[in-house]
Amino acid sequence: MRKMILATASFLLITIASISAEAQNTEKKETEKTSTVDAWRQALPESEQPDTPIVVMEESRNNVEVKETAEQIETRILDLERRLLEAFKQRDSVTLKQLLADDFMPAGANITESQSDKTRFIEWALKNSELKSYAVEKTKVRVFPSSLAVVTTYYKQQTVVAGVPTNVDFIATDVWVKRKKQWQAVSHHVSQLPKTVTTVSRPTQAKQTP
Repeated sequence: MRKMILATASFLLITIASISAEAQNTEKKETEKTSTVDAWRQALPESEQPDTPIVVMEESRNNVEVKETAEQIETRILDLERRLLEAFKQRDSVTLKQLLADDFMPAGANITESQSDKTRFIEWALKNSELKSYAVEKTKVRVFPSSLAVVTTYYKQQTVVAGVPTNVDFIATDVWVKRKKQWQAVSHHVSQLPKTVTTVSRPTQAKQTP
């Protein structure tokens, strides 16, 4: 009977010690997390201090990507299209390299061998083409599974290509793919729209009776 009491007491002591150690580890982790957040908060200027407590999200710590809805993707792609046109207008090579994928492939009207890949396309555009102005008339975004979006855009632009001013209407199709949490254009196809011809009708003259 005495041995049984001693064994029971030993088991209880071991259990209590395990629970205490686990509680200490949990408290240590919470303290470390709080210390990290507090250090980040103290590093901010007083004018930028947040009014509400900072919440550390589980998905951020675990590096889990939040899935975008079709509406969110459409909004993002429209913004990327605007940034792409502005990058051409401002001759911004840094932004162009970010927005165009390494396997980017241009095609269509006036696209020659000298513009056949990302590097050549950017070099040609910055050297030979100057986008003076543009006006987007209609844009449609179609979102597909596996992080793929296709954009069709009708727009007018005034450019100077190799020193020659042009005023042309285009339809462009861009394909955007999301890789490693980043959307990039992998394809760009442009076609020139025909000029609209306006026919002026002349009034019909009545035949005169002799």
